[in-house]
Amino acid sequence: MEKRFVLMLGAALFIPSLGQAAKLPAHNYPTEARAEYVFECMNQLGGENYDTLYKCSCSIDYIADQLPYDDYVTLDTYTRGQNAGGERPEVLREGKLARNSRSELAKLKSQAADRCLIDTGAAAKKKAKEGEQNG
Repeated sequence: MEKRFVLMLGAALFIPSLGQAAKLPAHNYPTEARAEYVFECMNQLGGENYDTLYKCSCSIDYIADQLPYDDYVTLDTYTRGQNAGGERPEVLREGKLARNSRSELAKLKSQAADRCLIDTGAAAKKKAKEGEQNG
């Protein structure tokens, strides 16, 4: 009788955890990739504070829900390679695949910005002001 009770108790504890697994996001990103995105985003939005932390965390969560990590890495690579100099990274700058990749990531980031209440105009103003100070 005791063994049956222990088995039933164990099953009762295990079964709810199966339901929790279904609630996990479809696409999970490594913590380092999420942190890198958040720090970069916070820098673009004006610095490290709770408001930008919340918005940027929301943004990467939205992107991760929409796009598998390997696809995100590909799109991000084309975006970062857009300004690379020399002949070798030409494939990252030119061509239909490069343009479509940059466009797709920009679209996702724009959707994330809308969803997470990120004022992209403020980020653009900050970049312009930094350019004036450095120029």
